[in-house]
Amino acid sequence: MKFPSLFAAALVSGTALSSHALAQVQQPIVELDGNLAYGHGTGGVGIFLPFLLDGGDGLFFDAGGSFVEGSARQASFGIGYRHRIDNGWLLGAYGYYDVFNSDHGNSFNQLSFGAEALGPIHEARTNIYLPLTDDKYAASLSRAFVSGSDLRIQAGRELARTGADAEAGMRLPVFPDGMAAEMKIFGGAYWYDGDTGLDDTLGVKARTEVSFAGLPGVSGSTFTLGASVSHDNENDTEFGLTARLRVPLGGSSRSGNAAFDPMFQRVERSDFVRTHADGNGLIEAAEFVHGGRAVGKVVNVDDASGDAAAINAALAAAGQNALVLANGTIALDQAMQLGTGQHMLGGGGVIAVRGTNSRIETAFRNDGQATALHGTDPLANVVAMASGSEIAGVTITGGLAGIASNGASSISIRNVDISQTDGDGIRLDNVTGAAIDNAYIHDLFVCDNNTACEFAVGRPNLAPHAAISALGTSGLSVRNTVIGSVTYGIFAGSRIDQSDWPEVITHAATNIVIDNVTISKSRREGILLVAANDVEMNKVTIDNSEQGLDMDLVVLQGTSDVTITDMTLKGGVNGLMLVSAMSLPEEAATTNVKFKGLNIDGTRNAGIFFNPVSDIHFEDVAITNAGSYGAFIYGSNFQGPVSDITFENIRVENASTAGLYFSGPAENIRGDITVVGTPLNCLADQGTWSATSLTQTDGSVLTLNGGTLDASRMTATCR
Repeated sequence: MKFPSLFAAALVSGTALSSHALAQVQQPIVELDGNLAYGHGTGGVGIFLPFLLDGGDGLFFDAGGSFVEGSARQASFGIGYRHRIDNGWLLGAYGYYDVFNSDHGNSFNQLSFGAEALGPIHEARTNIYLPLTDDKYAASLSRAFVSGSDLRIQAGRELARTGADAEAGMRLPVFPDGMAAEMKIFGGAYWYDGDTGLDDTLGVKARTEVSFAGLPGVSGSTFTLGASVSHDNENDTEFGLTARLRVPLGGSSRSGNAAFDPMFQRVERSDFVRTHADGNGLIEAAEFVHGGRAVGKVVNVDDASGDAAAINAALAAAGQNALVLANGTIALDQAMQLGTGQHMLGGGGVIAVRGTNSRIETAFRNDGQATALHGTDPLANVVAMASGSEIAGVTITGGLAGIASNGASSISIRNVDISQTDGDGIRLDNVTGAAIDNAYIHDLFVCDNNTACEFAVGRPNLAPHAAISALGTSGLSVRNTVIGSVTYGIFAGSRIDQSDWPEVITHAATNIVIDNVTISKSRREGILLVAANDVEMNKVTIDNSEQGLDMDLVVLQGTSDVTITDMTLKGGVNGLMLVSAMSLPEEAATTNVKFKGLNIDGTRNAGIFFNPVSDIHFEDVAITNAGSYGAFIYGSNFQGPVSDITFENIRVENASTAGLYFSGPAENIRGDITVVGTPLNCLADQGTWSATSLTQTDGSVLTLNGGTLDASRMTATCR
């Protein structure tokens, strides 16, 4: 139970106690304190409920809580009895239940018991602390290490410690008798048990405090300032400062020095559960977080391991789920083959593992040299990945594709740098489940040959020399990735069988996520999706403004169920191309596409180009400095109209010709568009062959600069 709930329970309990018909019930005392001690700042709040009994003895209920830096927190509940004896002395005994939430996210409970002797000048007390909670894991202190050919995890642990303390002190006669103030000094010692492999902690402490009674307007209140010092064999010397305010609710008749009556003073004890955390917990077997399989044999590869054939033999001998630690520069004359479940980690790279029993996750770091894999054969891939494999923390140059996988599932590619390949940077064929994260793919072969390299719907399975080529791949995610100076940026398409008519999709490109990706200087499309569906793009930037030759920046060809947010497009022929082709399988249609937050700047033709597509929605779009039109709406009598397009809060600024251009049939184009700094709001193809028209049904209304574009007069208006 967290502190707020516990403290609320304390207040309810206190209210119930104070409602009893006790003639000697006293006003509850609220306590506020702030402390700076042991390297931590704390703030506390508590309530002390005293009840006087016949003969001058008293009972009390005490509840409080402390808020600690690092989000740790404490709640305490206690009851006690105080008995007055001759000569002004008071003897007391008490018990408390403490709950402590540590910085490591663990909760500990303890019981504590104490006794006190409080006199007019001197006082003394002692406490014992008895934890009720077993040892717990401390995930942040866990570590992974290699032992022989095995990877092991030693769990961090946190434990509560049994302890005791005692102190004695006295009031110093530094203030005049008539002044409502007092100063006390104390000295004491403490001990905490050192079982479970720890040394006992023995320490001494001293503290002093100065208290003042009767704050203006609050009778019976006290304000205390204190300082402390402690020294032990665990923490050496530590200092602390305290400020504390105690206020009786509704005031009190105990004014002046009577406000210091020991019957009502606070209980001095360590309300925090003393814990110890270290990395000396149980040692256990490890498993990969990716894939969830137990880590197999650990094998090292470097330039002394031999050629690619020798390395592959070693990887095969290591078996499934091996951890491959690669170090230094390694030349490969054929593909390095990662087997099923094998994880390759370059020097300086980290990989997530967890304990098979504790389930604690931690990171293992390869402390070897930075790893560079160089493919010497331009017709061979550098690394080939099997199902469940992972590669992380490597630089790859040369070869055909830097990383390739065919027919695999659940592969992971992280923290890789790929350049100077003759083919693709990463090539995925018919893969199910591929995660690419924090990749830098740059300076690949750039193809200017349209015949060899331009994508065509007549050969939909080919978009060569891409930074990432994913054909027939489902469950693809590309995150936190930078791509630059390539032919294509990202190509993701369904594998289409063209051996018969109609063509059919054999492996669908579906469930695709592109998040926080930047692409620049792509000779052809930055992102090309063909016959894909279920696509999400977020925080994608494509900037081809610094090159003379390029193509459209984003092309959705026969792609459906797409959500795009926060996209920026610069340069290119058209920023965004939405198109469907009759030669693709029937289900490959561009429809149900939603944009929110789209900025397009400096295209050579249109900001957005529509071929026959439907059900496309735009919100919060800015198109600036388009070379011709903000949006080109190009329907076809043969393929069909551009239909069901919604514009919400669209601004076209400084287009060279017109905000909108219509050619061919368009249906149900609705929304609002603002056009500024542009010669014409709209322009329509007047050729008889184009059959330009705008048909609005179901209440569809399109406004340009606040004026409705009348469908019946569209060709007359847009000129």
